[in-house]
Amino acid sequence: MKKILLSLAVILVIGGVAWGATKSFYNDTETSNGNIFTAGSIDLKVDHTAQTYNGVDCKTCSVDIFSSTSTKVVAANASASFQGPFPISAFDVVNPHPNWLSESTLSPAVWIWATNPTTVADTTNGAEYTFENKFQWNGGVGSVDLNLAFASDNGYKIVLNGYTIVDNLMSEYNYNSSTISLTAGQEADFMTHMIPNGQNTFQIVVRNKPLAGNPVTANPAGLLYNLNIHRPQAECVADSAFQQVCKLWTEKDLGQGDTFFNFGDVKPADWGTNVISLHVSSNDAYACLIADEKVDLENTIYDPEASAGDNTDPDGELSSYINVFTWGDTNRDGMFNGTETALGSGPLSSLSSIMSMDPSTSQSLLANSTKNIGLAWCAGTLATPVLDSSFVCNGSGMGNVAQSDSFTARLTAYAEQVRNNEAFSCAGVKLPLD
Repeated sequence: MKKILLSLAVILVIGGVAWGATKSFYNDTETSNGNIFTAGSIDLKVDHTAQTYNGVDCKTCSVDIFSSTSTKVVAANASASFQGPFPISAFDVVNPHPNWLSESTLSPAVWIWATNPTTVADTTNGAEYTFENKFQWNGGVGSVDLNLAFASDNGYKIVLNGYTIVDNLMSEYNYNSSTISLTAGQEADFMTHMIPNGQNTFQIVVRNKPLAGNPVTANPAGLLYNLNIHRPQAECVADSAFQQVCKLWTEKDLGQGDTFFNFGDVKPADWGTNVISLHVSSNDAYACLIADEKVDLENTIYDPEASAGDNTDPDGELSSYINVFTWGDTNRDGMFNGTETALGSGPLSSLSSIMSMDPSTSQSLLANSTKNIGLAWCAGTLATPVLDSSFVCNGSGMGNVAQSDSFTARLTAYAEQVRNNEAFSCAGVKLPLD
């Protein structure tokens, strides 16, 4: 029996070989190469183009920058003796060369360098160091006045936001009895390249002219400067706490310090507006401005609060009296014209998203487009304006229970895809704690 089975197996194998050797079929092959599934993406960026507080515009009134140990050394050329790591704080040159311009001329500026004293190598190697200050500017340049006075040992180059205003690196500029200033054309160039809203980076590169065989005392290096940018007084409110802390910026990813609100002395009937623009790339998206991590603090309970019955609740009440209204600000003027689309309203205490572009408002962001959002807030009751009239804030209902209270929150711009997402709601978004 075993032999029969084995023989049958051999016959079957041989038969299979014979079949393959004697038969063929017509055939054709078509190949589709490069098949890919790529996950889509959404990249949301935000700008903050305008803000008001009780009718006052957010504008930087003045900027004063001068050479000090707060100035950063951020780069060096290949010849310099010090190669980082950067940035480092500049050093105060404690024994300026006797022929250098007196520090008192540009006080409180002091002579600075990357080391103190200048290294022996940097007296002969053509060392260059880049000194940097950053400053915030809000509200455009308009009739701004600019004054820059400086002295350097030796050559210098002035750079604003990556653009070279003047390049005299190979020139001799030590032992000056007076300061160097920008020409009218260079000042105009400076203003042209200053970011209207946001952080600006001001740099001066200084090159020490090499003199072989000279000791440090004969060929030191240094920089002294004082930069002042200011508006006419008529454009600014004197000593305005708001204008000192408000912050605008151009399109960007938000980071530390990018705050929409920073008010330290809110009173009934105070009000303000913001214009925020959202930009999304690649895909249409719903968008929200979500207020979370809310903290109401009671702080001190003063007699008027206690008399109003505010003496048992450990939490403050301020967020219940700050009412907001948001809308699609088509012309980005910070005013609701009566026909623009409302996107949210109510007290900060109860709103999860103060602006909702979702199915509830029939609004969304189109890919590679910009949506301007207007926001108004009021310490009290906010009346929605019509026909481009001003917002009306009635503070009579705020009461004494909110005195000394404070309120902080995280405000997050959030975007989520539109496609296949019909049930999305800004009110249902849960953000991670960090």
